[in-house]
Amino acid sequence: MRRTLSSLLCLVALSGGVAEAQVTDVTLVPRGQLRLRFDPSFTSWNARFGERLENGALVTENEDLASDLTSETGASVFPGLASLEAHIRSLTGNSGFVGIAGASSAFLSHDVTRIDLGGHLGVFDWLTLGATVPVMKNRTALEVAFRPDSMGGNLGLNPLISDPGGVNDFIASLEAALGLAQARAASICGTTPGTGACSDAASLEGQISGFLSTSRNAYSSSALFPMRGSQAAQALTDATTTLDQDLNAAGLGGLGATMAFASEWITSKTFASLPSKGGSGIQGAPLAPIDALWQIGDVELTALVRIARGELRDSGAVAPRLTYSVGAGFLIRLGTGSVDAHDVFLDLGTGDGQTDFEGRLFGFVGVGERLGLRAGVRYGIQQSLDLLRRVAPPETVTPRVGTLRAVTWTPASYLGFELEPTWRLSPELSLFGSYRLYSKGVDGYEIFGEAVAGSVPVDAADLERESGVTLHQAGFGFRYSSTDGWFAGVHSSPMELHARVLYSAAGSGGQTPIAMRVEMGIKIFRGIWGGDAPAPSESVRSNR
Repeated sequence: MRRTLSSLLCLVALSGGVAEAQVTDVTLVPRGQLRLRFDPSFTSWNARFGERLENGALVTENEDLASDLTSETGASVFPGLASLEAHIRSLTGNSGFVGIAGASSAFLSHDVTRIDLGGHLGVFDWLTLGATVPVMKNRTALEVAFRPDSMGGNLGLNPLISDPGGVNDFIASLEAALGLAQARAASICGTTPGTGACSDAASLEGQISGFLSTSRNAYSSSALFPMRGSQAAQALTDATTTLDQDLNAAGLGGLGATMAFASEWITSKTFASLPSKGGSGIQGAPLAPIDALWQIGDVELTALVRIARGELRDSGAVAPRLTYSVGAGFLIRLGTGSVDAHDVFLDLGTGDGQTDFEGRLFGFVGVGERLGLRAGVRYGIQQSLDLLRRVAPPETVTPRVGTLRAVTWTPASYLGFELEPTWRLSPELSLFGSYRLYSKGVDGYEIFGEAVAGSVPVDAADLERESGVTLHQAGFGFRYSSTDGWFAGVHSSPMELHARVLYSAAGSGGQTPIAMRVEMGIKIFRGIWGGDAPAPSESVRSNR
């Protein structure tokens, strides 16, 4: 019986994502035989092994994927809200202002349908070369709801979205007033420098300049703005009235325009479409379900060699008491898949887009005719990749476009361990259990190039947070194989079938998915040289 030993699935969100490791067959093929594989699988998840800080302490617990889109006040789901609050406090002098928009909730799940197509050729009985091409279809199911707080809330839809003309008129009036104040200060200070009149003129110029700059930043910092009729709007109106009076007192006339405020509450429909709205500062695709097209993932090339094999047989016994085999392999994973798009939020990529190099050691021990145990360990090194990323904390679903940077991404090295006990029910049918451990360190990110106009300060450490992964998977399955009968001349056509279910039993890292994976597979053999079927041999049987 031959065995399909698959490499661990490592998923990456939202975000962060998570990328799926390729499935690799590590059993050898007899010399001159070509083994073709067709292995479909389906993986789904709506939760993760999460991390968060509470009162300075790190809390690790399972989280729904939708938790990043859930808030009682809207504070955690609108990027730039903290910046808006700071600007409103500066304009009004109210250091205790807190913005409240409403409550949001969501349901979010991901699933990946994957088909691994490939072939492995036995060059020698001790050497097998192979290639695997994954074809993938990713899907994101999303439902969002937003309930505006029309009683206690003070923030609505930014008028830069709903009434850009009103915002532009107000900003233009401030710019005109600043020009007049600058000319007045230059004239007074040019003729009577150092006087009280010069100081007053310069102070008015600075007052208008600061009000203009802070107002611009307030409008552009978030998709939210104080709602017309709210206490915050009244405080801002009072501030502009004071500025208007100071301008009139200086003989410069009034502003000529009033500050524009929000006139619409945020609704579920508005909330989902905000990223695509001009004036939101996000400039991305709406929050909506994603049903991607079939795409190629990261192609894998493998080389497997047998290191040792043998058996222990009692004198005169028909079957060996103990069989064993040890092998090693080398894998190159090409960056043929695509990474998730920075402007399509909640997107899943089909690969990492860079090259990995992986080495592995695997072995099998059989006890009698019924029991067996397979084990394998692998270590991979991942190469760097330059790409565009929105540099923001992992819990921010829709980062502002001002956070977009060119970065060099250096994925961390990874280590995997696999264990599979097997119970053979008949010469063709076996049951097996599966345990897999996957561990990856924290990725590295480095920002390069100059920030473009409109960019906001960012920290590459936000991308590194929660990029490490530790995942324990457990499962079970069955395998049907007629290869032994083929070698013995009982079956005319060799075939292998298998089915397996795997579940994420434990893990950590913050973005590590709690996933269920169902996989199936079929393998058929074709003779390329040396006849249709090899003669039964110890080398073949020990490879089961």
